[in-house]
Amino acid sequence: MSRRLVVVIVLLAFLIGAGFVGYDRYFSAPPSAVAPIHVDTGDRLPTQSEFDELAKTDPVKMLSACLTRYEREVQGLHCTLEKQERVQGKPKHPEMPGAEVIDLWVRGDVPDAKTKQTAIEVVMKWRSGAKRVLFAEVRGTLFSEKPAPDGLDKKVITWRPDARGVKLGPALDPNSSAAQGQSRYCIRDAGLYRSMLRTHEAWKGRKEVGEFKYEYLGTKAVEKADGRECHVIRRICPRTELDAFELGGTAPTDPKTVAAEGFTEVVIYIDRERWLQVGTEQYRTEPDGTRVTLGTYFFRDVALNPTFASDTFTTDGLKR
Repeated sequence: MSRRLVVVIVLLAFLIGAGFVGYDRYFSAPPSAVAPIHVDTGDRLPTQSEFDELAKTDPVKMLSACLTRYEREVQGLHCTLEKQERVQGKPKHPEMPGAEVIDLWVRGDVPDAKTKQTAIEVVMKWRSGAKRVLFAEVRGTLFSEKPAPDGLDKKVITWRPDARGVKLGPALDPNSSAAQGQSRYCIRDAGLYRSMLRTHEAWKGRKEVGEFKYEYLGTKAVEKADGRECHVIRRICPRTELDAFELGGTAPTDPKTVAAEGFTEVVIYIDRERWLQVGTEQYRTEPDGTRVTLGTYFFRDVALNPTFASDTFTTDGLKR
């Protein structure tokens, strides 16, 4: 074998190996984080007037009441999610991110009362604003924690009907680098329950260390949430903050990442009648006073405990 041929073979081996390393870093991920558990103490729920008072005087306790009611009354939901978010600092201000309008189905996100385990199932189908991956729009995603005969459980499956080649897949870890490049938050946390749990845990943590500062802004009919009457509460952060990608995970601490993606203000909208966090807005105020929108998330057309079609949380249902 000539020396030149040996050099070529070694170079090809190196390039192939580098490709696999890049693939592994992009598509694989560490085990999913363990989400905190909200404990239902068994106490009675507040009356409506008591709940309204909690919104003004103790938002952390109000959020706990929201979670308790959801745990007792809800087994799943179907709704429309409208979101705008900067992902990994992009697009840069003053350009605004595009709006995504998504049909969302969620089941199994409330932990079992005895085992404390979840069996989360999520389907997201884009009506508009779908992002392109490998030259085709991702029009749907599926995630399920339930065992699947095809080995796709605990993976995110994407549906790209306009792709020239394979339209379904590949299967990705929900907290992979690829997933984090598409959204600020993990698909496992897409439903209303885990959105409220994230807010409750963050606000409770700040309260416990004496850093919880908020303003009650009254009630408002929120257009993006079907015009429903909501309590509006604004939290002012003690410093620039950044959430973990998945609930229970570790938030990035790199100063450059925090500066690009972090927020200094959070506004939540709590449906006064149904006790649901139907809206969330995140902002950062720059040193020059500029207020930058990091993310807005609104849930409308919320149907609690819907009848799910038998194939809703399957690849067949994803393509339907």
